[in-house]
Amino acid sequence: MNHPRLTAVVAFACAIPFATASAQSEPVEPLKWSLSLGADPTSFDLRTRDPGVQARVVGNLTRIWQSPGSRFSRKISLMLGGDSPRSQENCYQCWERVGKRYAGLTAGTSVDLFRVSRFTPYVQTGAGIYYTRLTSDVNGVFIPSPSYDRSHFSFGVNGGLGIKARLGSHEFFVEQMLHAFDVRVSDKGVYPLNFGFRF
Repeated sequence: MNHPRLTAVVAFACAIPFATASAQSEPVEPLKWSLSLGADPTSFDLRTRDPGVQARVVGNLTRIWQSPGSRFSRKISLMLGGDSPRSQENCYQCWERVGKRYAGLTAGTSVDLFRVSRFTPYVQTGAGIYYTRLTSDVNGVFIPSPSYDRSHFSFGVNGGLGIKARLGSHEFFVEQMLHAFDVRVSDKGVYPLNFGFRF
């Protein structure tokens, strides 16, 4: 099964009713922001055989539009992230360090499912442009290698679910996201568990 294509179809199908609902002529609240930081649980290991740790960290800055009393919202997000540099010995006293950085500019929609006291679960979906950069250096000296595509732009999709809670004038949330960097390739993406707040 091709998961990125399935994700793209689900994202498109979910976005149609959200876009229709958000197009209604209701008064719009002032713009809101959210800030979050997360890590990918599928790429996290503090006890690696080679020097260094395996960790993938992601930060998000999001601008949100939501009408008063509406369960639907629209958002634009800037995502920045990277893998911690990993060192591996590929010859005698020759260490290669591999790093990865990525960014994404996405637009999407979100819908609140229901509300229980201060807690509100939600689902979200979106699409956008992703940028990936791979680097490799040996003993601190960058050496171009055909096995590394040093920079790459692609069209991708994302989706996720989370829960938010209002405390005072802020909302705090936890969400599990899936970012598929390229809808044509199944193994390019990140799956961060994000913790953040909305203000």
